[in-house]
Amino acid sequence: MLVALNQIRAEEIDFGRASGAEPAHADRPQRTGRYAALLKNRPLLIFAICMVLFQLANASMLPLVNGMLAYEGKRQAAPLVAALIIVPQLIVALLAPWVGQRAEKRGRKPLLLVGFAALVIRAALFALTSNPLALIVIQVLDGITGAVIGVMTALVIADVTQGTGRFNLAQGMFGTLMGVGASLSPTLSGLIVHHFGYWAGFVSLAAEGFVALVVLAVFLPETKEDLHT
Repeated sequence: MLVALNQIRAEEIDFGRASGAEPAHADRPQRTGRYAALLKNRPLLIFAICMVLFQLANASMLPLVNGMLAYEGKRQAAPLVAALIIVPQLIVALLAPWVGQRAEKRGRKPLLLVGFAALVIRAALFALTSNPLALIVIQVLDGITGAVIGVMTALVIADVTQGTGRFNLAQGMFGTLMGVGASLSPTLSGLIVHHFGYWAGFVSLAAEGFVALVVLAVFLPETKEDLHT
């Protein structure tokens, strides 16, 4: 790999084409190469806030379900937990291609709203029941959310960083921020469950997801440019 990279000549790289600049501006690309440029990208920052809130609400949800099942002494807890993990993965595999196609036709925001809303509904339903069959059915919503977020995150970042040459940097920043949100989620929800019980824990996750949904709906514009024309 290093030998191959060494053969690339810097003068042969067209920065405009490499960063996704429009053909009309390829001879004078907007080289917003400074890292600080991403901090001035309003749609990117709004989406980052939404994703941090999403991870706060989502990361600890399944662990809370597992803890609830163990606390209530449910029989066959291990197969049930396995089903709760596998079912969303199957849904993601089935839905992801369709989500990508719809995103190109209808835009990013409508699908994002569906994915975030599914998270809120899922947390609220978990607060209402511990029936094993119902839990598995509710986890279908996790598959919907996973398919939407898995596809939309890269697409939205690509949309809002087009022409800057900072797509990979933005993805790295998102990965870090989402990791922070995911690491804080179990701590916050665990404290709530410890003091107020599992019902309150799931309600708090639903509230966090609802805040993320509202921020997304109110402040994030549609990022697919050709839908604005």
